[in-house]
Amino acid sequence: MDKIYFTINGDRFSLTGSEVSPTTSLNDYLRYHLGLHGTKAMCHEGGCGACVVSVSLTHPGTKERRVFAVNSCLVHILSCHKWDITTIEGVGNRKDGYHKLQTRLAAFNGTQCGYCTPGMVMNMYSLQNSTDKLSMEQVERAFGGNMCRCTGYRPIMDAFKSFAEDRDPRLEQRVQDLEDLHEIKCRRNCERKCSEGDDWCIIEETNDSLMSLGGVNRWYKAYTVEDVFKVLSKEGTDSYVLAAGNTGKGVYPNTPDPRVYIDISSIETLRDTFTDGNLVLGAGMTLTDVMTTFLARAKANEEYSYLKLFWDHLELVAHVPVRNIGTIGGNLVLKNKHHDFPSDVFLLLETVQGCVTTIDNNKKEVVTKANDFIKMDLSNKLVKNVKLPPLSSKNLIRTYKIMPRAQNAHAIVNAGFLFHVDNKNLIESSNIVFGNISPDFIHAIETEKVIRGKNLFNDDTLSKALEKLQQELVPVDSPPEPSPYCRKSIALGLFYKAVLSLSPSVNPRYKSGGEVLSRPLATGTQNYDTDKSLWPLNQPVSKLEGLAQCSGEAKYCGDRHETPREVHVAFVLSTICLGDIVSFDPSEALKTPGVVAFYTAKDIPGRNSFTPNEVPLQTEDEEILPLKKVLYYGQPIALIAATNHKLAIRAAGLVKVKYNESKQKPVLSIQDALKSPDKDKRIRQENDIAATDKGTDVAHIIKGSYYVPDQYHFTMETQTCTVINTRRGLVVRSATQWMDLVQAAVAKSLNLPLNSVTVEVNRIGGAYGAKAGRSSLVACACALVAHKLNRDATIVLPLTHNMAAIGKRQPCYAEYEIAINAEGVIQHLNLSCYSDNGCSFNETSASDLPNALSNLYDTARWNIKTYSVLTDKASNTWARAPTTTEGTAVSEHLMERIAYTMKKDSLDIKLLHISSTNSTIKDMIDKFKMDTNYNERRAKIAKFNSKNAWMKKSLRVSLMAYPIFYYGNFPVTISVYHVDGTVLISHGGIEMGQGINTKVAQVCAYSLKVPLDIVKVKGADSFVSPNTMASSGSITSESVAFATIRACEELLKRLEPVREELNEPTWEELVTAAFEKGINLQVSAMKGDEESSLQPYPVYGIGSAEIVLDVLTGSHQLMRVDIVEDTGQSLSPALDVGQIEGAFIMGLGLWTSEKLVFSPSGQLLTDRTWTYKPPGVNDIPADFRITFKKNSFNNNGVLRSKTTGEPALVLAVVVTYALHEAICEARKEYGHDDTDWVQVDTPYCVENIIKGIAPSINYYKIK
Repeated sequence: MDKIYFTINGDRFSLTGSEVSPTTSLNDYLRYHLGLHGTKAMCHEGGCGACVVSVSLTHPGTKERRVFAVNSCLVHILSCHKWDITTIEGVGNRKDGYHKLQTRLAAFNGTQCGYCTPGMVMNMYSLQNSTDKLSMEQVERAFGGNMCRCTGYRPIMDAFKSFAEDRDPRLEQRVQDLEDLHEIKCRRNCERKCSEGDDWCIIEETNDSLMSLGGVNRWYKAYTVEDVFKVLSKEGTDSYVLAAGNTGKGVYPNTPDPRVYIDISSIETLRDTFTDGNLVLGAGMTLTDVMTTFLARAKANEEYSYLKLFWDHLELVAHVPVRNIGTIGGNLVLKNKHHDFPSDVFLLLETVQGCVTTIDNNKKEVVTKANDFIKMDLSNKLVKNVKLPPLSSKNLIRTYKIMPRAQNAHAIVNAGFLFHVDNKNLIESSNIVFGNISPDFIHAIETEKVIRGKNLFNDDTLSKALEKLQQELVPVDSPPEPSPYCRKSIALGLFYKAVLSLSPSVNPRYKSGGEVLSRPLATGTQNYDTDKSLWPLNQPVSKLEGLAQCSGEAKYCGDRHETPREVHVAFVLSTICLGDIVSFDPSEALKTPGVVAFYTAKDIPGRNSFTPNEVPLQTEDEEILPLKKVLYYGQPIALIAATNHKLAIRAAGLVKVKYNESKQKPVLSIQDALKSPDKDKRIRQENDIAATDKGTDVAHIIKGSYYVPDQYHFTMETQTCTVINTRRGLVVRSATQWMDLVQAAVAKSLNLPLNSVTVEVNRIGGAYGAKAGRSSLVACACALVAHKLNRDATIVLPLTHNMAAIGKRQPCYAEYEIAINAEGVIQHLNLSCYSDNGCSFNETSASDLPNALSNLYDTARWNIKTYSVLTDKASNTWARAPTTTEGTAVSEHLMERIAYTMKKDSLDIKLLHISSTNSTIKDMIDKFKMDTNYNERRAKIAKFNSKNAWMKKSLRVSLMAYPIFYYGNFPVTISVYHVDGTVLISHGGIEMGQGINTKVAQVCAYSLKVPLDIVKVKGADSFVSPNTMASSGSITSESVAFATIRACEELLKRLEPVREELNEPTWEELVTAAFEKGINLQVSAMKGDEESSLQPYPVYGIGSAEIVLDVLTGSHQLMRVDIVEDTGQSLSPALDVGQIEGAFIMGLGLWTSEKLVFSPSGQLLTDRTWTYKPPGVNDIPADFRITFKKNSFNNNGVLRSKTTGEPALVLAVVVTYALHEAICEARKEYGHDDTDWVQVDTPYCVENIIKGIAPSINYYKIK
């Protein structure tokens, strides 16, 4: 039996194949076999970047040593032959010292929850080691595949761009300042570039000949084309895969595992490139290699100058780690198997009529056009190479890709255009190619015929071409892809854009329509004051956990070494929306080796509820597993326990369930519920608040509706729990925001006393509300298995299960009627708001909505009714800034509606309605307008819009008075150690990225007057901090800080008599003396529910957004955002900046790119990174400016501070107002005379923007 060899962080490993399963990825091997938990995992399809590691490898073709980043979740461990792999643990650590990348990122506060951080560091580490000259642009473009929900990306990019040769002087200065401030142990030893001379291979030498590896499935490694056919001759062609990068798993993850794998990544002839009249690219060339070749050829040969356009296009394909191992041949084979795959490689090839060479087992080579290739039967064939022709300057080429976000997304529509013209600019031939129209549509053949022999660059030919193209394009409806209308409109717009960009003469108003949106290098500024006399309070410090997160040393719930008998748990999810469970048949699952047990609701010994009403805010029981009735598609209905994670998930899919499905149509929206026959059962009124005043001077009546969309939380760490059996009971290590709920729910479900269940939470990898009321479902399921089997159990929800089973942000639908006078002042307003709760009334936002609606504006004339609504979806829950997001968005929308009717700036209308209690924000507005040059910029934008038909700009402002009120119990325990005086704190708050531990340490150090570096904070547990409220509502850091002050006051009170006896003792002397006198050096305190010294207060804020909209494609760029927030006197300014930026970017996703799509059956269709798109690094504002209100002191809060965790999210709605104004400007170009408000559906994604613009080809002109 052959062996493969590889190193990980310099240590050598070998495998025969029998030690791993057919599905063992490099990520699985690192985490589950080696216990290297620094490398994270989330999506398992190369879409999130949490799993990135660095690889050093000798290139099969060039024989050069290369370093590159890969997604370890996509790479099969048996593909790693002769790889030198570096994980985050090998970059730097506490023992050996930290790498500068790690210390720099920590110092820049580029971590919050920290779950994405190892992947970020490894991507940058690979980039840094792959080039001698690093530019800021390279850095910024390299992180399209690394998702971060917490930070808003800006500090991460600043940290990494500070390593670029062309770094901004401000970054240079900041680096100098930080290096002067911080003395951190850095690596002095060689930063290993493993096996530079392949020395280890001398010991374990392998000839480059066909390798055969054992195991359940056969794995071969081929070195020649002949090797491939030798294997196929032996094994047959019934079930095999030719594997190179394996990145296709990220597109089609449910492809069945084949019987035979053949690794072709080391076949030299497939990695070769040369010219033979055409440019020949080996099919095994990675996209990264192809792009490098394209740039070189474009510079060297004018006939290949078009390859620079292709390079630009390929930079939009996937992201760097995928391009590093994904091959052009693999991409084309994927297109061959799945005609609906919108392959950009195929599109480019077809645009220039490139060819594909295949070879069969008889060594017969066949060259086919790309269009014919995708119809070929590839069984027993190998794609050998791709050929691109040289093209003269008479071939005019443009290609485009329109995506839901800036990077790392497949095309909504992609297009390639080649027009071969003669000396008179007459079209001799053309290729008009589109992707993602329909599986079988490639060429617009009829349109190509129409323009042949004609001058395309005149209005008559353009008009005829567009008319024919409009007839020819018939997109299929294929949810969750955008609608046929959207895709057709974009395709037509792209054809027009290509013509405008190529035409020698264009009307100046239309010229910008031929341009592609470009984004400048992003910059950010952060302005705040800090009072050094208060330090470490109010000091901009780095997070306590920052370095541990940057080095992968920070452990999360799922990061643990497994015990020998540990089991992994997976949910069986319902495949119907409504109905009754008749029976289960788990036999096929249970006979699978490694599957241990199967459980249903009948196995729960106690109360079948994960929302016990003994805990605050939970009003009704929700079943852990349904006894009979299914309430939504994707509901957990049973459990599988197995010996590994992937096996448990696979076995869960083997369980057969018999249902009695309801004939009732699922109710999936508020509008559906309002029309449903059982609406009386679905709709519950929460508030009916009558106006206390009514005006009579009515000049206009405005009626309308508004929708605040739902949103998936997108925690980088999905719902996770580990349960350990101990002598005293169960230890539940839960990724939860709410220990009290988890403890109570687990205990009650198992009929255990609460003192037999201990909940521990060290930290969690993002939460945003998802892990408050919903984490107990997962904990109860895991605890049931651990309890029944008397074995430790772990559950980590795969992303698709997490998205299907767990509720989202509650959508809100509002209907209104506004009466205003001639000045735009409200005379009376009738407002009804409906919150979509999903299948349970628990955690409804509707009850608190009036407070959020009325916190800023005078609502004396408002009649407000709010309702909770049941729909047939997972029970929705709190999401960052719950209730206030809806309240602020609705009230701001009403002001925008009035402004539109009055033809006034909405800021002027808002100023008319701000209540007298909010005079602070009026002063802030005046200063904000002046500081941001608001009026001047608005005037420039108006001028730009008048001169540009197909690019539109806008600048708008939103306001907030975010209501903060305190609730719940938050205990703190402080221990001081007599030997050295160091301080350790435990508290009831949960560290999830908001920096609570850092703030608490700062407050403690300030209160005790001790250095910050002697204070540490440990993770939370329900023994030290029992009966604690959920960490939510932005108040936890303040509440725990308040309790810390109380505890410190008590400790100082105890120490005071000792201090008086000593002569100005040091802290260490004081503590030692107190210990010797028998004084208790442990203190506890609690911020209680009835704490009178903490009063509600508003957080004031102003946000402006400047956007540019590409009218022809519906794409936009966020050019600049300014935020001024009243933070009081910040406890920790650097952390608060991060909270503001991160909250705003999460809100940006809510309002632009994050669209949840359900099928009519209730199934969530956007349940993967392939289909659900939070903002990426190049979606954030190109210019992001954060300012803290100066001279602000909050007497109602803690130490004069205000909270920052959630409020800025509500300001993000301003982007929709800017886009709406740009849409209205665009509509004028299409002849729309809008007297009434233009209704645009939310979110303002590309599809809804196109729908709002309502484009027409009749207005597409050149002259």
